Amino acid sequence: MPRVFALIFNLVSIFLLIFLLIGCYNSSNQSTFLVKYTFDGNSPFYSIIEKSYEKSNTTLGLEKVIIRSGYMGVCIDNIPSQYSAYNKMVTFSNTICYPRKDLSSVPLYKDLEIQLSNIASSSSKTQSSVVLNILKLAQLTSVNVVHPYVLMASVILTILMFLFILYAVVPKLPFKLAVNKFLLLLSPVLVLIWGIGAIWTHVGINASYRLIPSASMNIISVKKGKKAATMAWFSFAFLLIDSIILWLIFLRDRKSLKDEIDNVPCAQNRYNNYSSDSSTLQSKV
Repeated sequence: MPRVFALIFNLVSIFLLIFLLIGCYNSSNQSTFLVKYTFDGNSPFYSIIEKSYEKSNTTLGLEKVIIRSGYMGVCIDNIPSQYSAYNKMVTFSNTICYPRKDLSSVPLYKDLEIQLSNIASSSSKTQSSVVLNILKLAQLTSVNVVHPYVLMASVILTILMFLFILYAVVPKLPFKLAVNKFLLLLSPVLVLIWGIGAIWTHVGINASYRLIPSASMNIISVKKGKKAATMAWFSFAFLLIDSIILWLIFLRDRKSLKDEIDNVPCAQNRYNNYSSDSSTLQSKV
């Protein structure tokens, strides 16, 4: 029965990790995001941003876009309808999602760039443009801050663990001892790997949340993806419970085996307990 509970917890962990991995890969999974970026309407630069996008009818209203960054992709929401029509973009409810590494080639990547001001260099009279790209920040989050590779490895190992637990639950199958020993090794390794992944996710989300608003002079507002963070920590908790259950089963079986060995009666010979017994009996004959 404990192995059945371990199997259920493992199955739940698989679904949580998979849904976390495919977050923002398409519009139906955009709610599972790590970080959400928007232009802060209370920023003193917001009027400059509006005027920057008003220069062209096709970019009008782009200051209202909402960008969500996930493990495998970036979703752009609230895209103006005239922009979608002009660029012949196929959107779902004014939302479009891209793979995390294919953003620099899309029209939005260039159109979302904002030139805030021109600053003269102290060493030369030339002026350099100060450009802010909200979509590039979202891409950097998915590509350089939070990597999906640890999560991918965790998904594969969790599925492998599920198959081995299922094998151990089915009665009268061979090699169960080897399977159980492998599970005792795999379960803590998986807890360690995804523990690192969950901590990495937590640090990446909070780093973006605290760093980007200050670095952008509060032009960009950042919201943490609480759903993704909850899924990451709950999946870790279930994997930890799995490991504890498997080790408790192992310790219980070892204790039961030890008790059975201790309760086995020893066959004792009533005669010849001492070396002198044999000689005494022979002398009486």
